[in-house]
Amino acid sequence: MMRGGWTKRIRRGLYMVLPAEIEPGQSSAPEDAWALAVEAFSPCYIGGWSAAEHWGLTEQIFRSTLIVTAAPTRSNSVVLANHEFRLFKVPRTRLSGTDAVWRGTMTVPVSSKERTIIDGLRNPKLCGGIRHLAHMMNVYWELPDKDVGALLKEATVTANGAAWKRLGYMSELLWPGSEPVQKAAKDHISAGYSALDPEIKVRGKVLRRWNLRINAAISLVSEAA
Repeated sequence: MMRGGWTKRIRRGLYMVLPAEIEPGQSSAPEDAWALAVEAFSPCYIGGWSAAEHWGLTEQIFRSTLIVTAAPTRSNSVVLANHEFRLFKVPRTRLSGTDAVWRGTMTVPVSSKERTIIDGLRNPKLCGGIRHLAHMMNVYWELPDKDVGALLKEATVTANGAAWKRLGYMSELLWPGSEPVQKAAKDHISAGYSALDPEIKVRGKVLRRWNLRINAAISLVSEAA
């Protein structure tokens, strides 16, 4: 079938059957990058900025699709069938508790709004950096269906010490009336100091209340957006 031009090799062990309307030898790429991701990188889920786009937490368009995966990976950036993927490796135990979204005839695992935010608090890179995460959190807080209980439940299951510190500080700064979130964060705060954004090499001022080094300014995010 490959010699006849009816199938296309995507990667080792993964082939795509070309649509019947495609002439043999004519190039074609899968229409849905999410469906391709499930086949190529399982076990995995769609997360970070890609999940944020899906749930309406951001209007920014990202060129690549972000995949959280437990599959063996050689690179964190992969191009398959003209689709660019950014891969973040996690243990298999971190893949449970996602939502299922229909894409054509198949379902694709996607992080919920709450899981997307907690993932971003663990690793701001997943959301394009701390400033973009702050914008997403502002949008989330304005949603009529925001679920603080679900957010704290997700945090209890998947947040680490640094994520709780960032949640406490950023909710205090960005979410009016979120005292229960800050109380929960205080109850889970860990020892030592964490950077607000670990990708920014500036040390920043230490905020002892949250054991954070404030090395990025996010207070004006909502005004600049």
